[in-house]
Amino acid sequence: MKRTRSDSELRSEKGLETRLNARPVSRGVAVGKVVTIHGDNKQFYRTPIRLDQVEREVARYRTAHKAAARQLTKVGTTLEYSSSSAAIFDMHRAILEDSTLSEKIESAIARNHINAEWAVKLVTDEYIAKYRAIPDEHFRDRYIDVEDVADQLQTALGGKRHPIRIPRGSIIAAKELRPSTIAELGSGHLGGIVTESGGWTSHSFILARELDIPAVTGVRKLLRRVKTGDTILLDGYDGTVFLNPEDTTISSIKASRRSAHRPAPKDVPVNGSINTLDGREVKIRANFDIAASFHQAKKLGARGIGLFRSEYLFNRFKGFPGEAEQIKAYREIADYAGADRARIRTFDLSLSQIVERSARRDKNPALGLRGIRLSLAHQKHFRTQIRALLQASVEREVDVIIPMVSCVDEVRTVRSILNEECESLRNRGIAVGAPRLGAMIELPAAVFTIEVLLEELDCICIGTNDLVQYTLGVDRDNETVANLFRSLHPSVLKALKIVLDAAAKKGVPAVVCGEMAGSAFYIPILVGLGATELSMNVNSITRVRRVIAGIAYEETRQLRNRVLECSTVEETESTARSFITDRWSHLFDGEQLVAFKSPVIAS
Repeated sequence: MKRTRSDSELRSEKGLETRLNARPVSRGVAVGKVVTIHGDNKQFYRTPIRLDQVEREVARYRTAHKAAARQLTKVGTTLEYSSSSAAIFDMHRAILEDSTLSEKIESAIARNHINAEWAVKLVTDEYIAKYRAIPDEHFRDRYIDVEDVADQLQTALGGKRHPIRIPRGSIIAAKELRPSTIAELGSGHLGGIVTESGGWTSHSFILARELDIPAVTGVRKLLRRVKTGDTILLDGYDGTVFLNPEDTTISSIKASRRSAHRPAPKDVPVNGSINTLDGREVKIRANFDIAASFHQAKKLGARGIGLFRSEYLFNRFKGFPGEAEQIKAYREIADYAGADRARIRTFDLSLSQIVERSARRDKNPALGLRGIRLSLAHQKHFRTQIRALLQASVEREVDVIIPMVSCVDEVRTVRSILNEECESLRNRGIAVGAPRLGAMIELPAAVFTIEVLLEELDCICIGTNDLVQYTLGVDRDNETVANLFRSLHPSVLKALKIVLDAAAKKGVPAVVCGEMAGSAFYIPILVGLGATELSMNVNSITRVRRVIAGIAYEETRQLRNRVLECSTVEETESTARSFITDRWSHLFDGEQLVAFKSPVIAS
């Protein structure tokens, strides 16, 4: 029986352990000996041909084209891949069989009197250059597919080819890796992959994930730093590579993978956009009450104000503030947000907050005269607020958000009031801005009429706290039923999907607010459901930013599909916890995952 080498024996030499930063593109942990791959296996050069040789050279290309097509078909049918991986080789065949590609190659042969190999290089180099110039990484990485097809053509034309033979469990190190190379090596031999370039959506790494091969990319000057025979430990969860790892490092990483307690994730730069591993941007915005909190939020990477609760001013002034006081406050808020916009919610108050103790109060404030209902019933103060918002939005980016919307009539009435007050101010020679009109989506009535509402709105904010409360009929502040407040209830997830899908289809910006948006555990689910803007308190920003940067949108869609298939809240929570623990435990500390337990439902 062949003896398996220990981790210690895998180490090529007693060099210093070196840690390299990378980006994860296929989950898993691997340790093994490096095999470096440099450049191409094809060798050819430009050969002039005579005019009477053109027809024969074109025929030689066509024969090679048919052979390359047969080879691609063979690769796609003999290996056991899922439909997503098989589609990669289908795409390669589509590129190869594109009539325009062949026409250009045959034209290059005839026009320039050159050999087929050089014509293939001229034409495919042009395609590759165009792909590499595309800013979107998702499409830019397609140049590797064109290179792969060109490689197949050159092989069929007779280019020198050396079959790749590597020891089982080896870790490939390359500048970039083509899908055909991974297919040739197969899952049985490859222990892991480290490359200089590529992204989550690269077909090479889609194939690696399909074959369950741990992989990382983005290691600068990789081939100058490693050589064949070195030992590498790669962590495909947080994107760390250890060259010449110590035994204790190997043991620690392997042990941490087996538990929910993972090393703290690397800090994510606060400048620029926040993207998932496969390039989907998710904007983090700040919930805002006081100026100091926004200053801190901006330092941590927040872009704009997702929700300013104007009732803060009501509490600060111990009643409705005057028009001048509101103008000053709203201008200050809009200036903080700048071009990233400030979303200012109109007073979300209940009747009991504005009447005297001796006056009539609602028996059930949550279902009574509150939010926009109260504002429209007492229009004097509401119109004062609207006038203040119109004046404060001059040369500023402001959204007016109305709370507790239940029907389109409420939106149309507010729009009418905005127009009336705008005209009145202009008639008095007072400058006004053009704020966008948005609404809080937090009632089931708004969910089920979302398409009609979106026809009247410029933006929406999804208030998850009230949405859960009203969907489930549970007052989370009532301790006798608080354990029934379940954010992952199937009905809540379906409501979120309905709203986010409708907003995306209509092209209306949608900001998710509330506790779900600020909880790291819910982020993969929200992103999978389609959320691209999240608004939260300052204390949540760092954790959420790290989670977004450590997940792939592709993975979150898988999670979304699984939880939407669940029929009970217990099943949903269990499915979510298992999925998140399996793939992203390194993004959470152990306490976060352990703390997320389904509350016991009282019988």
